[in-house]
Amino acid sequence: MAGDQQHHQQEQEATAGAGPLHLVVFPWLAFGHLIPFLELSKRLAARGHAVTFVSTPRNVSRLPPVPAALSAGVRTVVLPLPAVDGLPEGAESTADVPPDKVDLLKTAFDGLAAPFADFLADACAGGWWRGGEHAVAAFARRPDWIVVDFAHYWICPIAEQHEVACAMFQILTATMVAYFGPRQENADHPRVTVEDFMPMPRWFFPSPSAFLAFRRHEAAWVAAATQVNESDVADFERFWRTEQRCRLLFIRSCPEVEPGRVFPLLAELYRKPVLPTGLLLPDDRRDDDDDDGDHGNGSSSNEAAARSPGALQWLDEQPSGSVLYVALGSEAPLVRAGGSLLPAVPEHDHQEREHESTRQSARDGELVSLQMAQLHRCIQLGLLLATIHFPRHG
Repeated sequence: MAGDQQHHQQEQEATAGAGPLHLVVFPWLAFGHLIPFLELSKRLAARGHAVTFVSTPRNVSRLPPVPAALSAGVRTVVLPLPAVDGLPEGAESTADVPPDKVDLLKTAFDGLAAPFADFLADACAGGWWRGGEHAVAAFARRPDWIVVDFAHYWICPIAEQHEVACAMFQILTATMVAYFGPRQENADHPRVTVEDFMPMPRWFFPSPSAFLAFRRHEAAWVAAATQVNESDVADFERFWRTEQRCRLLFIRSCPEVEPGRVFPLLAELYRKPVLPTGLLLPDDRRDDDDDDGDHGNGSSSNEAAARSPGALQWLDEQPSGSVLYVALGSEAPLVRAGGSLLPAVPEHDHQEREHESTRQSARDGELVSLQMAQLHRCIQLGLLLATIHFPRHG
């Protein structure tokens, strides 16, 4: 889309004359964060920058591989996650723990501060460089930027000791980041009750209620994020402490999919440059389909769509308001109380038997990957879902 070209131009202008940069990228321990951060890393590497991607060993091993054409520009550094009482052994992401254990994961995550400080000191001293003949030369220089997530309130003080700039990458929409708001706006217009979190806040324009409203159970989840949790730091506090010491704010979005002047509003609210990265859709091309390795111009998703014109053509043929789009997110546990998510897709006998076996063996709280694969096939074939049952909320 046109916005992707604009975003590319903005980055070129921002780095004009600077040469390739060395960026350290460190996401929160959730695959809904890890994968967008990896996609951002690939886009940066495609433009000639060197990216050091930091995470824990098991998370790195579960990420999709970087295309061969970009592998020289993306290196991984693994920091073992400290053990925490009550955190299951081997748990390194939110996908590995039930919701009531996520705060323990944050406690373990905070234990990465010292190992990260050691890594950064080594990288700034030039001791980390282990480049081969094909590695991007910028790896040999000290990091220019650290790209952090919402939870890294302890990174900026470490970075400042080494005079390395920090930028925050938000995987949420620009509208949602505006809804959260900076510390000062929340102090000036405090939200205390769950009901306070249901409409858009006063600092949103032109009519707060016009863009977003949460149901009570949804607003309760946001309100809880303002309270100190088992990690001893509220999620909002993590976000505010980190954001206040970052020089840039990146948003995984683009103006075309956001209301009004939300990006200028964010720049005013947070008092720093706010840049859209685009949607960063994963590229499904194989390495042998990728001649130039340029995944950063936003064309990959368009090309992927062009290779599957049937779904788009089918959607174009449907009457307005007749198609339901369901986005389950990166972690969507399906429970029996919520019913089955089953596409109406013609299948061969052996496929149907395999599908039935999966349905029978599924435990409550599991995401049934085969069902999701069937949903993807359903969308490709242009067929409607037979039935969807959603759990009720109290």
